[in-house]
Amino acid sequence: MAEGFVALGVDPASTRSTFVGFYHGDHLVVDAKRLGKSGAPACAKVWQVTLDVVGLITSKWPDVPIKAWVESPVVGRGGVRSTMVQCYTSGAIQGALYHCGIGVDLVNVSSWKKKVVGHGHADKPTVSRFVELRWPALYREAGGSQDVADAACIAHYGQLCTE
Repeated sequence: MAEGFVALGVDPASTRSTFVGFYHGDHLVVDAKRLGKSGAPACAKVWQVTLDVVGLITSKWPDVPIKAWVESPVVGRGGVRSTMVQCYTSGAIQGALYHCGIGVDLVNVSSWKKKVVGHGHADKPTVSRFVELRWPALYREAGGSQDVADAACIAHYGQLCTE
């Protein structure tokens, strides 16, 4: 068994989800856009995407355990309906990870922002700037994607919580 674990951060949404894995300074990014119509089609697609992500991680880092942190859905723009469909997608991701034997912890947005960026109400530019400074190669590869920045910070939150 290899030393340590892959920290997998997931930023789910109703029709897209982003995964970032970190292991010993290396990273893996999967930005799954266009999962399909929200609800059952998106859930089925994100279940498969999640299994594919686990496959990519186990191919890249064989015999390394994976621990996952998924951002909790919050009521925000779009209201309760938007949050509900995000919950469906999040549940499919959590179920697929559990199916693979991977432990999953939920983390709310203000908790990971406070622990990682230093302020629980950090805005998007602050989070992006943190990622740009901390992981410049990942930032360049992501093309400034806020979803990738958030998923990277969620994964880093997991690393910090297990030190």
